[in-house]
Order: sequence, then C-alpha cells, then structure tokens
Amino acid sequence: MSKTANPHFVRLFLAACVLVAPLAGAVTRAELYQATVPRADRSEAGQDSAFVAGLKIVMVRVTGRRSAGEEAVFAPLMSDARRYVQQYRVASDNLLWISFDGNAIDRWLAQNGQPIWGRDRPTTFIWLAMPAAGSAGASVAKSDDTSALKSEIEAEAQVRGVPVRWPTAAELQPRRIDYAAILNGPTGTLVDLGLRLGAEAVLIGRPVTANGVVSWRWSHQFQDRSSEFSGTIEGIDGAADLYAGLFAASGAPTPVDIEIAGLNDVTAYAKVQSLLESLAFVSHVSVRSLNADRAQFRVTVRGGARALQRALSLNASLEALPATDTSFLRFHLRQ
Repeated sequence: MSKTANPHFVRLFLAACVLVAPLAGAVTRAELYQATVPRADRSEAGQDSAFVAGLKIVMVRVTGRRSAGEEAVFAPLMSDARRYVQQYRVASDNLLWISFDGNAIDRWLAQNGQPIWGRDRPTTFIWLAMPAAGSAGASVAKSDDTSALKSEIEAEAQVRGVPVRWPTAAELQPRRIDYAAILNGPTGTLVDLGLRLGAEAVLIGRPVTANGVVSWRWSHQFQDRSSEFSGTIEGIDGAADLYAGLFAASGAPTPVDIEIAGLNDVTAYAKVQSLLESLAFVSHVSVRSLNADRAQFRVTVRGGARALQRALSLNASLEALPATDTSFLRFHLRQ
C-alpha cells in the first residue's frame, strides 16, 4: 500500500476483517487513536505506509470529517506519521495494529485550528431489515450475525468512531420484531424501543428494490434531529457527520462556569472532576467554590459553553438543570 492508499480499499479491508477489532459500546479515548490496517510487506517503507494509512483513519475519527485523511491541511502530519506512533504490533497475517499519541495529535490539531471530536459519541442502535438472499429468508440483522452487509456497516462505524448496538434474538422475540416490523413499522415506535434498550440514537435501515437492484434507505433520529440517507453505509456516515457537527470542538479556548449539585461525598466530587478533565476539548479545570452538596467549576473549553453542554448531555449520570440568573451551566449528579 502506498502513502496515498485508497481509503475505500482500507474500508473494504476492514469490512473483511472487522471481527479482529469490532467497535461496540462506549469508545475509550485510547481507541480513538488506534487503527488496524493492512501492511504491504515487512520493509520499512511498507511499515511507513501502514503508519500513514492508520493515521488517516485516526484523522477521520478524531476530526469527524470523512475526507480528513485526504485533505491537504493534514499533509504535514501525514508526512511525519511515524513520529506520532506510540506502539505497534502485528495483529494477524498482513495486519498491523497501531496506537498513536493522542495528546500530541490533539496539540497539533489545536495549534492548526482543526476540530477535535472526543469520547462524546452517541451509541447508535441499528435496526436493519435484511431481504431474502439465496437460501436465507428475510430477517433482522442481529448482534451475532456475520453477513457481509452488517460487516461493512460495522467497518464504517469503526472508521468513523461511532459506537453501534444491534438487537439480540432475546430482544426481538418477545417484542415480535421481525423483517416486516422493520420494513413497514412506524419509525417512531422503533426509535422509542431503541432508546429504551439503552442507546442515545437510532438508525433504521430499510431495503428498496428497483429493477432487481437492492439499495438502502436510512432513517436516523438523535434527540430532536431527524435525518434520511440513502446508500449502503450512508446511514452510518450521515449519523457520524451529524454527531461531529454537534460535538467536534474548535476555536480559541474559552472559560465556562459550571455548577454541579448532588455531590454528597468525596467520591462524587472526584467523579465529576475526572469527567470534566477527560473531555478532549477541555484544557483546564479549576474549582471556584464548594458549598454543601454542590461545586462550581471554571472549565477552559474549545467551542465554548455550547460544546460543553452538548458533551455533558450524553452522560447519563448528569441531569441538566434550568438556567438561573447566573451565567453558570447547571447540572445535577444522579446517584
């Protein structure tokens, strides 16, 4: 693979080997800066080429821009990819697992005015109606399925850094969710069920057949935003584009004041401070005051108050409180 490796080839390769490192559940900070890519050969040039391919995936995932790996603004970073490698190892035949220095990459992005999308990533529940193929009847894609279509969708979710959740057979049967229910059922009902099963967003894939060719129509719901997409992986890409537009932060660091109530002990206080410090676009956290069960923090944030509020809205342990006359964002820690 050359240093200008075709990103579509990398995605197809990931689809073929997605079981090596599937993306499911919450994304850790370390995982954002890791990639598993094909290696052309064992030479130093082959290794350098793999480092570039891996860094391109990381740029797509961390900036939220699907074209980031090919954009000219990132060329200086790509030309020095080896510098940002912390660890690497052979994962399996012709695959190289690479872990990059997330702090150094974040510094480069901040210094060059590029967005950073951290761990604040909605888990997306996927309902996918699978039409009959060969001897297999029409079905609903489940968590343990290994179809080529599901693998391709999971591979794109891995590239974009979108945690996905599929239904299990145990969840489908008692609710009588089958192919027809996904194909023809009310979108709102499927969205409500996906949210009740623990996701923050819901993506529904329905097949459309024209002239014997099957294509895909996707309905996506996140909070108060509804979207429609067409294409095999456009559902995942469209969802990722939306999330990145909301959660990827850029701009000069801005101080934001936040008050969090419900801090009944030292453990709760430490949990909240750790949460704030873990956000990729937060550069500094200081305590302004402590009073009974609440604390006031000053947080230096790229993207300002809106970026911080959006990120914290995804944390199930925090409940947003109505604004008061003060300029503080206000939350309550659920115990």
